[in-house]
Amino acid sequence: MKGVRLQVQLWMARAGWPAIAGVLLLLAGLVVHLWWLPKQSSGVALMERDYRRAIAELRTPAAAQPPEDANTTMAARYAAFNTVLAPRAAAPDLVKTVFAEAGKAGLTLAQAEYRMGADKSGGYAAYQMILPVRGPYLKLREFVDGVLTAAPSAALEEVSFKRDGIGNSAVDARLRLVFYLKDAGP
Repeated sequence: MKGVRLQVQLWMARAGWPAIAGVLLLLAGLVVHLWWLPKQSSGVALMERDYRRAIAELRTPAAAQPPEDANTTMAARYAAFNTVLAPRAAAPDLVKTVFAEAGKAGLTLAQAEYRMGADKSGGYAAYQMILPVRGPYLKLREFVDGVLTAAPSAALEEVSFKRDGIGNSAVDARLRLVFYLKDAGP
């Protein structure tokens, strides 16, 4: 073993760095050729198989689907809409939810405008809140996400942002939230 090691050291001393670098590059090429390229070609074969399958699926005609009845579809959508509506009496609780979500996000709501509207043809009420809010953008987004998650009948209808300067992290936002409620009576 000592003899082989000595022979390698002598060869390295005689050959110099260019020859050693060439041998190392040759070894790296062998590794690429024997190990890496076969792995890549198997991946290419899998992609080619998926490609051929996708082309075959595109060429086969799809089964004809019967057209949906428009009245049935609308009735199903209206029924799904009504399942998420909160009762009209829950409006104060929804306001509490908004303020609680603002607290969770670390925001303070100084004021809000409230307006109750009704859609007689749809049979629902729309409770609108306009909120001026100031804080970091991520906190504002966390607040809106929290409200929309906590109140499924809520919708964010309008949002506008304004920032005083480029270096200011606080954003002034104006949010218009609408809560859709059942029983659109007087």
